[in-house]
Amino acid sequence: MHRYFAIALFFCACNVYAMESIRVGSQLIVVGDSSAKVKEMLGNPSSRSKSSGKSSGSKKGSGHGKGGVKVQSNDKTKGEKWVYRRNGHTITIIMADGKVTHIDDVAR
Repeated sequence: MHRYFAIALFFCACNVYAMESIRVGSQLIVVGDSSAKVKEMLGNPSSRSKSSGKSSGSKKGSGHGKGGVKVQSNDKTKGEKWVYRRNGHTITIIMADGKVTHIDDVAR
């Protein structure tokens, strides 16, 4: 039983890491990268808006609410929100002081 718990915990830890980076072609955008690098790799966003860091009530995970995770507000979600729509995914990147502070990639 403990072995299954350890395996599940490992996959959860890997999933958290994956949310802080995104692959674009053969390169990665990671937390801490500059806004110039994001624009160079992804172009101009589909939309931009200010993100106050307040809880949005949206869910991550499957689109039907099963297994979804409630998005919690924190300092990582404060800044300017850049949204890209690519290859059936909605990519949200939060920028603060010209740097990436949070990345979220959700399949549409």
